Amino acid sequence: AGINIPRLLVDPAGKEEMTEEAWGRVFDINVKGMFLCSQEAGRVMVKNKKGVILNMSSESGMEGSEGQSAYAASKAANHNMTRSWAKELGKHGVRVVGLAPGILEATALRNDAYEKGLAYTRGITMEQLRAGYEKVSIPIGRPGKLSEVADTVAFLISERASYIHGTTVNISGGKSRG
Repeated sequence: AGINIPRLLVDPAGKEEMTEEAWGRVFDINVKGMFLCSQEAGRVMVKNKKGVILNMSSESGMEGSEGQSAYAASKAANHNMTRSWAKELGKHGVRVVGLAPGILEATALRNDAYEKGLAYTRGITMEQLRAGYEKVSIPIGRPGKLSEVADTVAFLISERASYIHGTTVNISGGKSRG
């Protein structure tokens, strides 16, 4: 589970400024939720001396994201929890890996209200935001498909990926804000 509430650190117009409540909600779901789920699963896996915890993150946690500082910070926390838990759980036969998708095909989560808020935080129109998804920010020229993320998840949790541990795999079509 994860949420994103686009807001600016400081909004001179006072429309979309980050609040403590919004910041807390993003961190409760994106960080605390991942911690609680991973801890419960980890207990079973450690007892059984096997398993894989796969943490869903985002490429914005590696790069930062204008108008999405709480989301990007929460996903950076996800990266570091993945690395830390790998060091803790690897000796018990449990692998921990992360997956950091970039922009994906439109889903119910990428709705008009979200895009309107994000476009506002970036000082552009929704049309410019949507055009930028494919033409400006993704070198491969298109958003990712959910099936591509699912295929990567299937690989990462399989025995074929048995030596991948303590890292987060970026699946973003070459997108980078760097």
